[in-house]
Amino acid sequence: MRYYLVIIVGILAVSFAAIFIRIADEAPALIIAAYRLGIATVIMSPYAIRRVKRQWSNYTPSTFRWNLLSGVFLAFHFATWIASLKYTSVASSVVLVTTNPLWVSILGWIFLKEKPRSLVLVGIFLSLFGTVIMSWGNFAQSETHFLGDMLALAGAFFASLYFLTGRQLRQTISATVYSYVTYSIAAVLLVIMALIGGFQWTGYSLTTYSMFLLLAVVPQIIGHTSFNYALRYVPAVIVAIAILGEPIGSSTLAWILLDEPITKSTVLGGIFILLGVFLAVYTRERRAD
Repeated sequence: MRYYLVIIVGILAVSFAAIFIRIADEAPALIIAAYRLGIATVIMSPYAIRRVKRQWSNYTPSTFRWNLLSGVFLAFHFATWIASLKYTSVASSVVLVTTNPLWVSILGWIFLKEKPRSLVLVGIFLSLFGTVIMSWGNFAQSETHFLGDMLALAGAFFASLYFLTGRQLRQTISATVYSYVTYSIAAVLLVIMALIGGFQWTGYSLTTYSMFLLLAVVPQIIGHTSFNYALRYVPAVIVAIAILGEPIGSSTLAWILLDEPITKSTVLGGIFILLGVFLAVYTRERRAD
C-alpha cells in the first residue's frame, strides 16, 4: 500500500510544475528551465558524483554521444514546454505534453522498426483526434493559444527523443548516473541559450526565485524520484498509467490556485488524448512486463 502512496506523492509533485512556472511568469522560459535544471543538478551533485566516478569506465565515446543527445533533447523539451505555458492554458499544455508515449511509439516504429500493436495505433488516432478538437477550440479563442498548443506538442516530441536515447543509455549506466549527467548537459545548454538570447538572470522577485527552487525540488527531484522508487516494487504499467494523472492534477490546481477556467474543448479533447495515451502506455508496458 505504501508504494502506491509514493506514486500519489509523485503525481502531486509533478502536478505542481505548471503552477510554479505560471507563478514565475515574469521570467523568460529559458531562464526558468535553466534555473530548474541547474538547481536540481547542484542538489544531486554530492550523491551523484560518487556514482559517476564508480561507473566512469562504462562511459565509452558512443555512450557519451548518446548522453549528450539526451541532454540536448531534454533541454529543448523544457524550453518548448515551459514556453507553451506563456500562451495557452495549464490544462491544454499539460495534456498535450503528456502525448510523448505516442511519439515514442511513432519514432520507435520509424527508426527502430518496432511496429506498434493495433491498440497503440487506435490510441494514436484517438489522441490526434483529441488534439484537433483542443487546438481548434483554443485557436478560436486566439492565435496565441494555438501557438502554446504547438509548443506543448513540440515539448512532447523532444521528451520522446529524450526517452528513446535514455532507453539506449540505460543498458550500460545506472538511472542515477544517467539522470545526473543528462540534467547537467541540459542545464549547461539552457544557460548557453539564455546567454545568447540576452536574458537577464537577476532582478526577479523573491517569489519567482522561490518558484525556481520549488521547481527543482518538488517536480524534478521528489516527483521523478518517487516514480523511480515505485518502479522497484510496482509493475511498470501501473506507474506509467499513474503519471497520466498529472494533467488532471495540474488542471485542478490551476483552477483552484490560479482561478483558470477549463474550456469545453479542452475537456473533450483531453478525454480523447488521455484515452489514446492510456491505450499506448498500457499496451507497450504490458508487452515489456
